[in-house]
Amino acid sequence: MIKYLLLLTLFFTTLFAEQTILIDNNSTIEKFKISTYEDKTSSLTIKDITSIKEFKEVGNNVSNGFTNSTFWYKLTIKNRSSQTIQRYLKLTESIMDKIDFYIYSNNKMIKHKKDGVGYFKEGQKNYLERPVIEFDLKKDETKIIYIKISSLYPMFNSFQIYDENALNKFEREYTTIYAFLIGSLLSLALYNLMIFFYTKDISYIFYVLYSLSFISWQTSMSGIYPFDTFSDTQSYYFVGASIPLLVAFLTFFTNHILDIKTMSKKYYHTLNFIGGFYIILAICSIFAFEPSILIMNATASFVLPFLLYMGYISYKNGNKIAIFYLLAQVGFLSMSTLFSLSSFGFLEYSFYSRHGIMVGSFIEMILFSLALAYRIKILEKEKFIIMQKAKDTLEINVKRRTKELEESKKKLEILANKDFLSGLLNRRPLFEMSNRLINLAKRDNTIISVLLFDIDKFKDINDTYGHKEGDEVIKAFAKTLKKGRRVSDLVARIGGEEFVILLPSTKHKDASIIAEEIRQEVETLQVQIENLNIYFTVSCGVSSLKKEDKNLDDIIARADKRLYMAKNNGRNIVVDGDIV
Repeated sequence: MIKYLLLLTLFFTTLFAEQTILIDNNSTIEKFKISTYEDKTSSLTIKDITSIKEFKEVGNNVSNGFTNSTFWYKLTIKNRSSQTIQRYLKLTESIMDKIDFYIYSNNKMIKHKKDGVGYFKEGQKNYLERPVIEFDLKKDETKIIYIKISSLYPMFNSFQIYDENALNKFEREYTTIYAFLIGSLLSLALYNLMIFFYTKDISYIFYVLYSLSFISWQTSMSGIYPFDTFSDTQSYYFVGASIPLLVAFLTFFTNHILDIKTMSKKYYHTLNFIGGFYIILAICSIFAFEPSILIMNATASFVLPFLLYMGYISYKNGNKIAIFYLLAQVGFLSMSTLFSLSSFGFLEYSFYSRHGIMVGSFIEMILFSLALAYRIKILEKEKFIIMQKAKDTLEINVKRRTKELEESKKKLEILANKDFLSGLLNRRPLFEMSNRLINLAKRDNTIISVLLFDIDKFKDINDTYGHKEGDEVIKAFAKTLKKGRRVSDLVARIGGEEFVILLPSTKHKDASIIAEEIRQEVETLQVQIENLNIYFTVSCGVSSLKKEDKNLDDIIARADKRLYMAKNNGRNIVVDGDIV
């Protein structure tokens, strides 16, 4: 009997045990379990939380809706790789009011970082960014990260763990996609603004204002220019007035594009009243943001379906333009419903529930634009054709320019970080990354070693065989340097025939052994170019990080001195200390 009780106890202990997130050399961890606790009083401190056992296990995509509670999240992370790794815990949303990160190691808090719009300081530039915290783990080390979040906007987010390259890729792709969608919406708004000046039809003005309100809302949620910098917390929430404004302008647009006045004066006045109500709500949100947004969310659930009903009634009354309106609203309402369900905590946060509303709006804007275009066709067919050509030209130019900018950006990134000939890092990224590695090494009391290589008598190779052949020698040596290197090692070409290998967590003695292995391999290396067989040798100076070193220049200076000794002592040797 006791045996079964013990087995049952072990089963339930395993069932409710917190999962540890195991990290190895993978650059991204997108699916994992985290623990969460709802502080309904919003009064608990980190000291209180560390003693609480009633955490609930959930997925890393969370949706808690609009709430006055503070939510705590807990991640236990262990390094199961054979080396020290550096990672970033990233939140995909930037709209949280206050976020506090706490990192614990061996039951001791080692880092506390504040983020979120609630911590913006008055009178300075405050950048709206998706919250992130950097942490590193030594071999077999375990750390616990607590995250405290409170928000006036919906409490929905996704936690992701990235390395530096994956983090940069995420930010780059996120910004590029949003810049394209927002740029496209702005192009449509500009196009219809131009038509307004031509037709003087007020429907176009409401379309443009609706577009700009939606763009303001989405860019302020995502930290896209121009809503990426704010003077203080209050100025950020001022932008929230765009939410009720977009409903107001959508209502006015509906009233005019569907000619509701000719169909029913009662509905016409009702829509005007609704639009005016949301204008007033937008003004109130500047002074009392939270209650205004709650009222807007509660009423919008009825207003948006009512607008869809207006489209149906207009179509039944023979308005052909209404078919475009209905398709646009059905598409947008489908995506906005997913967004709302996720916002209110009824649906798990996902890429589609969060960003589908942007795609739905993009489709809606296109269909609205088509409805306006069809309106022109009914009134003035010839003028419509002219405007349509202008639109096509504008869209083609935007796509072509976007493609050119992307290609230029990729080329600039390659030129800025890579040596064209050898394919190795150049001086700038080497020194930028080395400064961070040196600071980490000093903090963790670890060693960094540097190998400084020079191709012996490289000028003679160029003079004897030609510069083209000399280039092949550089390529062959660069390939040798990269062979067998760790992910953490930095290999760079810093001069014509000078090369550097930065070896984190490598003792001076081990670095000398690596240098000698490379020297011996090069000594037997044969570079074949057509009928030529070119042999060459290299010399090397070895140096390691000292306490008094400020940066990589100090380490390289000693390595350079020893490289000079190698040159003066016959070349084709490795010098790792001062020769007496």
